[in-house]
Amino acid sequence: MEWFDDFNWKICFPEQRIYLMRQHNWAFAAWEIERLKGALDARSFLVHVDAHLDDTPDGVFVAGLKEAASVEQLLAVAQGHDYTSGQVCPPDVMQIDNFIWAAVARDTIGETIFVSHQEEEVLSLAQIRQEATQKRNENCQSIIAKLPPDCAYTDERFLDIESFLDGFDRERLHRGRTVILDLDLDYFNVSRGEEAKLLPDAQIRAYLQALRELWLWDVITVAISPEYCGGKQQAAHLLGLFLESFSLSLSDGQKW
Repeated sequence: MEWFDDFNWKICFPEQRIYLMRQHNWAFAAWEIERLKGALDARSFLVHVDAHLDDTPDGVFVAGLKEAASVEQLLAVAQGHDYTSGQVCPPDVMQIDNFIWAAVARDTIGETIFVSHQEEEVLSLAQIRQEATQKRNENCQSIIAKLPPDCAYTDERFLDIESFLDGFDRERLHRGRTVILDLDLDYFNVSRGEEAKLLPDAQIRAYLQALRELWLWDVITVAISPEYCGGKQQAAHLLGLFLESFSLSLSDGQKW
């Protein structure tokens, strides 16, 4: 399984504008490349479905983030740290949990809907601003300094796909913004321990179908994240369900 052994494995399906990757940091590059092509506008609307919130704000400090202006430069910026190497991750590197804020800093993402069963609360721009102004938190002040001067980034949180589908105001998708679906297959592993516990296949298929049909997505990014799915076998199973539900074949994907 090349996608398991190659830490930087990623393919795309250009006609569908679907990007599939082993590691989630590459979602940033996919969004920015599609913005270069004109498929995404500034301040796009992001639906992030993941076992984790991935709301770490130090993505704004990634080296070369603001300067990247070509596909090659964007790929270099998105290059993540191989945490299986045993080496300490440098502080200014794109990671699997900070890529959303990196895109906010470039004004590519304007609003995020988080669909995640992670227990923690989402770190909002309002919280960071409060820490920066009222408590004079230097790190938060540095984060604010990296954002667009008129940044109005907002977020909303749902704990699971079912509550999202039931409670989300779909009229918000009709506001003229380009819309991204960002999915991590580890969402379907509901175990909080080391042993995987995947949702039943029928439920996974139903959720995938509902997400696919919710909107005519401008871009779809999907991370496999095998370590968080429970391992190679579980990740391969979830990947198969995704490919089936979205009518895709790995053999048709193009490396990027």
